Amino acid sequence: MIRCERATVERSGRVVVESLSLDVAPGEATAVVGRTGAGKSSLLAAVATVLPLHAGEILVDGHSVGRQAEQVRQRVGYVPDRLPGWPGLCAGEFLELFATAAGLGGGRLRGAVERALDMAGLERERSAPLDDLPAGQRKRILVARALLHDPQVLLLDDPFGGLDAFERRDLARLIADAHLIDRTILAAVDDADVPACFTHLAVLDEGRLIASGPADPAAFAAGRTWRHALVCRGAASRAARVIGGLLGACECEEPDRVIFAIDPAGSSLGAVIAALVQAGIGVESVGFDPPWPAQVMGRAAGQP
Repeated sequence: MIRCERATVERSGRVVVESLSLDVAPGEATAVVGRTGAGKSSLLAAVATVLPLHAGEILVDGHSVGRQAEQVRQRVGYVPDRLPGWPGLCAGEFLELFATAAGLGGGRLRGAVERALDMAGLERERSAPLDDLPAGQRKRILVARALLHDPQVLLLDDPFGGLDAFERRDLARLIADAHLIDRTILAAVDDADVPACFTHLAVLDEGRLIASGPADPAAFAAGRTWRHALVCRGAASRAARVIGGLLGACECEEPDRVIFAIDPAGSSLGAVIAALVQAGIGVESVGFDPPWPAQVMGRAAGQP
């Protein structure tokens, strides 16, 4: 559905996306992660025809963003990272304005606005001024606006930025619902805490694609060690001795928490947990620390 072939994008004379090749298949939900300035937003803007390509090609459903921009825009719903100020406009009026701009009218316009409000969970906020909506609802109305013309592709720039845990959950559910009806989704995710609604991951570093694959750490494990944090109340020093015997060095940061690294080629988290249980140590929780996409990003930046 989306094919980037050695795509290069410049801003103010500086290359921000460099010779990037990436395929997003129909029905996939791909999160693009990377540090600030990695080129995530610029990539999405180029796919949406907002930024021009300086080299290479981007195709959306077989249509070129440079030569067939109008056909691309018909197939794409683009969600920028923030809602611009629209003083005096309420949520329903905002959607009606953009539905009109998309060429809808009469019953089609009313139906599109109703579907958008329903999908975003904003039926009760139809008459609420845009400037009074909290951050989560402002994000959702941007998604609703992007869906007015029933696009095949949804482009989301920093969809979770500034949201609390409940707002993140609601927006992740909205993205999952869009994915379930076979929309193709490409999103720039800033904090590397990638929700489960995404099926694939692409990692950018200074405008270059350094890794991509299914949103599963196993797909990115080759040649890497994963850093984990384990919580075992009052038993961290004992747990550290057990883990150290299996894996070598580990850190006992505090009475309840142990930090260790696993090379998937040599051991497994299951083996560590089994050894702890056998030693009579209760494990309260264990997981990647930081999240595994952040660890892939850190390796790209030369961190251990």
